[in-house]
Amino acid sequence: MTSLLIGSVWQVGTAQEGGDGNRGDPDAIAAAREMVETMGGIEIWAQLGTVHFVHEWYPWNRVDSYVENEILDLTGPRSWVDRKSEIHRQIRAYSPEGGHWSISDGEFKRSSDEVRDSALERAPFNFYRLVKAVAIEDPFYELRFGEGDIPGTRRIEFLGPDGIMRGWVILNAKMEPIVKATPQYRYTLGPLRRFGNLRVPGWGVYDNGTTRFEMISLSADRQPPDSTLFLPPTSRN
Repeated sequence: MTSLLIGSVWQVGTAQEGGDGNRGDPDAIAAAREMVETMGGIEIWAQLGTVHFVHEWYPWNRVDSYVENEILDLTGPRSWVDRKSEIHRQIRAYSPEGGHWSISDGEFKRSSDEVRDSALERAPFNFYRLVKAVAIEDPFYELRFGEGDIPGTRRIEFLGPDGIMRGWVILNAKMEPIVKATPQYRYTLGPLRRFGNLRVPGWGVYDNGTTRFEMISLSADRQPPDSTLFLPPTSRN
């Protein structure tokens, strides 16, 4: 498989379109593949098109925690999220076709082109898309080692075709992820929990401790999600 960057949009293509696997440091690539094996195995992750997470979030600046359903397309830059508590509900989505939009307590809002482009640019470096990319040896990415911010650790850095590092992970001695990060966030991760055949971090804490999440459930499918899910309600037939 290979991923193509068309404008600011990342898409997954086929191996015949070019590329010989992940680019970069062979040792960093090997470490990343060991990580994927600990998370359920390369064979399984390589086949996935969709993951559906249910998290409970505990933000410091809200009186209410909320349950978040996220449907993440692993074949392209598309995400749909439903965050709901007893007093608030927000649905938001982004995709190349539908842009970036939200419905907050019943009020629809379409985001600016700048917000849309930023979301699409960050999308390839979502942690679970990186796991899939390592499993399929996606040549969109270059992997290298950098110095970790935990003493004695190195981080696996993920760069795009432009040579800019936009995501990284730190592994423990068992080759399990204990940190996931981008330039916008850094989460310390808890031990892996099993959901079906997959193993993913059971919880995470934002680097300054203000926000934490717990994984309630996870399901996955070989097929990508229905693309109409990511369209604004006014655009659907």
